[in-house]
Amino acid sequence: MFWSTSAFQGVMVVVSLFAFQEPHAPTILRRRAEKKRSETGDQMYLTATERASAKESTTRIIGRSLSRPLKLLAFHPIVQIVSIISALSYGLLYISLATFSELFVTAYGQSVEISGLHYIAVALGEISGSQECGPLMDKIFRKLQSGPDDPGRPEYHIPIMLPGALIAPAGLLIYGWAAQSHTHWIVVDIGMFLMTFGLQVAGMPIQAYIIDAYPEHASSATGASQFLRSLSAFTFPLFAPAMYRAVGYGWGNSVLALVALLVAIPAPWILWRCGARLRARAGASI
Repeated sequence: MFWSTSAFQGVMVVVSLFAFQEPHAPTILRRRAEKKRSETGDQMYLTATERASAKESTTRIIGRSLSRPLKLLAFHPIVQIVSIISALSYGLLYISLATFSELFVTAYGQSVEISGLHYIAVALGEISGSQECGPLMDKIFRKLQSGPDDPGRPEYHIPIMLPGALIAPAGLLIYGWAAQSHTHWIVVDIGMFLMTFGLQVAGMPIQAYIIDAYPEHASSATGASQFLRSLSAFTFPLFAPAMYRAVGYGWGNSVLALVALLVAIPAPWILWRCGARLRARAGASI
């Protein structure tokens, strides 16, 4: 399994080198300046970033780059809010992934091979959520712009988070109580589909928001949020089996759905109301 997924990731890395274009503005400008210097022989063609880092050592530049994600996570409320939302979403997803196959083996008496096919519902939810959310998020963003000269604000990505924040807990409840009462397996799969669909719809705007909020340090900001996501993906599945054994799938998923609502509902409102002020305050401290 590890070799097959590693091979797939290797192929995707190679494909991405040709399919993705560089979006980082300072890097694009630096490449243009390098081309200009090469064509003209004039070494005065320098970007602001190159001038600022001209006297810095490579060690200092690398150290600052490596420490920036931790500084963002420690001192920037926007990154902290986004990281908590992402961590919760990832934790819920990995709880389900870690226990989904076992549910159909123990409760429905299916073989390990057949139980694995139910992950198709997970994949369909993720794919459907991304394909629906992407165009809709762009459409809402353009609609909120005041005119063609309005570049938009990162907060314009936020409204679509709310439907996802409601759909995911609903899917958790359907999945949990259907499994608890041994309802037909298709109902459990529908619940899982809705949960992953909702998580994807709520997660994509968060990623777009953090990239737009930190345009020159998007990698560091997303890396900071990824730290808590990875931590939750590791820790949440550790207690999931014990939780389901103690209270069952119905009440276990009800608790998870309640936690998701308590975090996911206020967060978009906070970012919408306070995001611009928090961004202005953060800009001077990066």
